[in-house]
Amino acid sequence: MTNQIFQKIVKESQSILEGLAKKNGWSWFINMHQKEVIKYASRLLKIYKKADRKIVLISCWLHDIAHLYAKDGEEITMVKKDHHINSAKIAEQILKKYNIEEKEIDRIKNCILRHRNAGLHKARSLEEKVVAVADTLSHFGSIFYFTYFKFHPHRSLERMVKDDLAKLERDWRDLQLLPGARELVEAEYKVLKRLLGNYK
Repeated sequence: MTNQIFQKIVKESQSILEGLAKKNGWSWFINMHQKEVIKYASRLLKIYKKADRKIVLISCWLHDIAHLYAKDGEEITMVKKDHHINSAKIAEQILKKYNIEEKEIDRIKNCILRHRNAGLHKARSLEEKVVAVADTLSHFGSIFYFTYFKFHPHRSLERMVKDDLAKLERDWRDLQLLPGARELVEAEYKVLKRLLGNYK
């Protein structure tokens, strides 16, 4: 993939994401999560120089695109379960318009499919691991854990604490995919664990 095509894909991806976010009320999600994923991916790419930068960054831009079609918090909760599968399909439709090799499209789709590093979709390649870890790191670099009630407004504080602590531990576990990733957010992890633990 040429640099020119890469830039066009990133520009189109940003435009689609921002349009969907504005239309469906997810602009805060773009600012809180999407931009953090790109920031951490860029940091990881400086450490893991053998990873294909273009594959990683396009995957990061498109990894959650299916979320943004949801009209509200209730709908996004339903979409979340399969968003990695649907995001990969949407990404493929976007990428097919460009003159890039099928294997590059497949690599991007696999990064998106495996960004949750769960179930049948465990991250395997270096690029898949960088995308999965950048996604996880973004949770520590923003107020991600405190957006719980945006998605579950009727649940109790006790339920939020229980769910957030479980998510925090899953995220901390997933950072083991890449050596050195935990060190990037160790201080944040300790603070979040202590704050949430105070309300057990």
